[in-house]
Amino acid sequence: MRVHFHSESRVFHVAKIIVTFGVPSEGFRALSGHELHIPPAGESFSRQELLSLLGDADAVLACTALDRELIEAGRRLKLIVCYGAGYDNIDVHAATECGVPVANTPDSVTAPTAELAIALMLSLGRRVAELNTRMHNTDPQTLFGMGKHMGCTLEGCTLGIVGMGRIGGKVADIAHALGMRVLYTAHAPKAAREPLGDQYVSLTQLMTESDFVSLHCPHTAQTHNLISREMIALMKPTAFLINTARGPVVDEQALVEALQQRRIAGAALDVFTSEPAVNPALCRLENVILTPHIGSNTLYTRNQMAEAASERILDALAGRRPQNVVNPQVYAG
Repeated sequence: MRVHFHSESRVFHVAKIIVTFGVPSEGFRALSGHELHIPPAGESFSRQELLSLLGDADAVLACTALDRELIEAGRRLKLIVCYGAGYDNIDVHAATECGVPVANTPDSVTAPTAELAIALMLSLGRRVAELNTRMHNTDPQTLFGMGKHMGCTLEGCTLGIVGMGRIGGKVADIAHALGMRVLYTAHAPKAAREPLGDQYVSLTQLMTESDFVSLHCPHTAQTHNLISREMIALMKPTAFLINTARGPVVDEQALVEALQQRRIAGAALDVFTSEPAVNPALCRLENVILTPHIGSNTLYTRNQMAEAASERILDALAGRRPQNVVNPQVYAG
């Protein structure tokens, strides 16, 4: 253990903190003085490197998956912080058994993910991505003309939000400004949404009535394939599906078939069942917009995420309970 002595005679423990991927590091300024291990920008530690580093680590910022073996290797861990809101790539059960709190940083990803969902809706409705491709690949003069390539405006349409949490709520707020009616489904009605006119409905009603369906629920055992073949079959032939949540929330093969057969108008997907692998059939469809999991991928947001993670790490090192602990049972007793 390395110890720094400050002029006021206060002892400062230098903690070993692991960041599993080379994310923008400006947001880690609050951890100055601690031993920060982070790979080069855009790279990740190998599994063997992680196993070696975790042995005497005090905290880890999980930008990549942490399974049981990796967690058990961290014998001194005081905290695992998820880099973002979703923590399905962390074995929370194993962490709980090891007595290690797991925290996430949901607030920092709310606005950018909501922005992306709205951007994808607009692009689908107004056929922006499709027509951009055509303008680049065909004679542009053939594309001009009143009445050609009509899209749909968001104003006057019904938006169905699956999961009215932070991100879903932000999407709903923006949708209101665009003149949309909002339906939503969640574990329970949200009292704060009632004065805004948002209507709590069943998933069946939402899928049946919505012009745009936007997914904002976590991936859990309960939400796996929540948007099933049966749910997709309920959608209007003019409706669009937007997924900026997690790929396995949707039955991807059923969605592919519905898109191929034009039983729904289109989809925009930022997440995929087996990412980074993407079903080749999706790539061949003109009525699909694909983005490579960029919901929170802005420099400003990444630095905010690092700052939020640093706060949680410093709390844990000081013996305080961090915000947004997802396995609070580790503090029981």
